[in-house]
Amino acid sequence: MKIIVFNDYCCLGNCSLKVNISVLMQNKIEVVAIPTKIFSSHMGYEYFVSFKMPNFLKIKESIEKNIKDFDLIYIGYVDEMNQFEIIEKYIEKSKKNFILDPILGDDGKKYSKTTTNQILFYKKLLKFHPVITPNLTEAVLLTDYKKSYLELKKQDVIEMAKKLFEMGAKEVIIKGFEENKKLYTLYFIENEMKFFSIDKIDTSICGTGDAFSSLIALEILRKNNIKNSIDKIQKLLFEQIKTQQLHQGLNEISIEKLKLK
Repeated sequence: MKIIVFNDYCCLGNCSLKVNISVLMQNKIEVVAIPTKIFSSHMGYEYFVSFKMPNFLKIKESIEKNIKDFDLIYIGYVDEMNQFEIIEKYIEKSKKNFILDPILGDDGKKYSKTTTNQILFYKKLLKFHPVITPNLTEAVLLTDYKKSYLELKKQDVIEMAKKLFEMGAKEVIIKGFEENKKLYTLYFIENEMKFFSIDKIDTSICGTGDAFSSLIALEILRKNNIKNSIDKIQKLLFEQIKTQQLHQGLNEISIEKLKLK
């Protein structure tokens, strides 16, 4: 099975393409990764620089000449207008299933590099019916939800999921709602929804969302029911984080042992 991934690459830190490639390849998926941008490190570090990919179209076209078909498309971080147009045309032409992991923010705040055009681009892609995996902050941004982040309740998460579904999403998975020291993930499709909970580890772990979405992509490729996969994915990530060494400062997901049975 083959997947094509459009996402940024961070030289330092476990996130984005580095996580996508590691998680999918150790689960025996062939990964073709096209960087949308190069970062010296992810934005959890104090200092970072970023560089555009000037030959993005040529890279994509060259890959298409070598590999005619993919089993799944994965869209992560995209912030260049020309890339928006190229990726939109590619999805429309390919007519393949795709997973959309909109990279916009976390903990109630937009990332420093997030633009209005990025948000509009992700919204536009919903018409192609992706499986979408935003965290709570990203769900707020995509739905223009008019409520303070700290005041959000379970019903608000449901309302945002409904809105994303109405905007075109095939299946909606919203990550990162916290209540009573539990983390919740909502799975939503028409006429069906379910919250999945896991104990919260009281430390922020960079790259967890990338690993989660990569494992969802794996289950799509395996043609498994996504709703039935969320609980085992959460437990796998929880055990990985619980057993890895955590620090007082910046922590990142360890990506060496994320094989999903």
